[in-house]
Amino acid sequence: MAQPPEGTDAPVDATTEQLPTVDGTGLTGPAGGGPTGPARVGSSIRDLVAKARKGDVLIISAQDLREADADALAATGAVAVVNAQRTASGRQPAAGARRLLDAGMTVIDGAGAAVLAVRDGSQLTLAGDRILRGAALVATGTALTRERVVAADTAALDHLKVQVAVFGSHAIERLEREGPLFFEGNGLPALGVDVSDRVVLVVAESPTTADDLKRLKLFIADRRPLVLAEGGAVDACVANHLRPAVVLGSIDRAPENVLKTSRVIVLRTDTGAQSRLEAMGVGYDTSDVALTGADLAILAAHHAGAQVVVVAGRRQGAVDVLSAEPGEGIGTFLTSLVTARTTTDARVIAETYRHRHSLAFVWTVVLFAGLTFAVALLSVDDVRDWLADAFDTVTGWFGGAQ
Repeated sequence: MAQPPEGTDAPVDATTEQLPTVDGTGLTGPAGGGPTGPARVGSSIRDLVAKARKGDVLIISAQDLREADADALAATGAVAVVNAQRTASGRQPAAGARRLLDAGMTVIDGAGAAVLAVRDGSQLTLAGDRILRGAALVATGTALTRERVVAADTAALDHLKVQVAVFGSHAIERLEREGPLFFEGNGLPALGVDVSDRVVLVVAESPTTADDLKRLKLFIADRRPLVLAEGGAVDACVANHLRPAVVLGSIDRAPENVLKTSRVIVLRTDTGAQSRLEAMGVGYDTSDVALTGADLAILAAHHAGAQVVVVAGRRQGAVDVLSAEPGEGIGTFLTSLVTARTTTDARVIAETYRHRHSLAFVWTVVLFAGLTFAVALLSVDDVRDWLADAFDTVTGWFGGAQ
């Protein structure tokens, strides 16, 4: 995320300049009534979302912002997004840019590398196309409007047609090579746990993972799913008191104590992960399958006979899949195609799942149990005598007071 925007030949000079006012002394306040707030910069969308607060001005460097990432940024309550690159470049449909505008956020596009040097907490004001720190101009970009988003979508149409054609061709080639892997599960690593007829929760690394898990609390408490986590999502599992049975893919973010108690599957080419695990004395398995950790978990659980696979953290529309790295995007597409019968998104479960017993039913049972207990007590002579004595005593107190 910290790379200069595409098409930039040299770094943008981060030196600020003074903007003259009528009296020539410098800008004395926010121009144009734009939003003002503390700057927040992150090394990735996920890290930025984790530390963002309501009212912040978020600084990113993302070409053609993904819809899922835009949703995660909007959910922070930030007032604005400044992008060093182009949120809507015209190369892809501008779904992410549209989501930010729909959330009421101000967006400045193509602000250049200078904004990435802004310190966290610096008070910024967005005035039209300009990003200001006090009276100083930090950078200039392009204020994103709905008209510009529509223009970007129109420009992206021809490019998208070419992308779809190339993607389809590569997907067919991969199916010819790896059809038995996707359709029969040949060559998939063994999960090492029995998922047959089980509810499986696959936790993918994403800015929306933590929110998905919070919304699934009732479902998780009721159904006790078996958890398979992508390495980068382990911290979100721990934060929500979930212990993954299997950790798959990159383990850079995974805590050591979780790795020691889980089955770990890493790519055979990830020698760094293998060295780390060996240094910790943790056993692991390797896989030659060119899939993300989440896709590997979904496909393996599907072929191992899982009853249903719920996926938390994944927000990938068709455009996101098309614009991903070729191997990753095609792998995700084919995995989704094969596992459609058993896989569902966490959002669907969170919106539709209800406890097996309604609240009215629970209260009815409690009331009935209480009445039954009271009747049982009243059937005991000693209890009836004690209640009669207690009643006489209380009425005597009131009688004595008159």
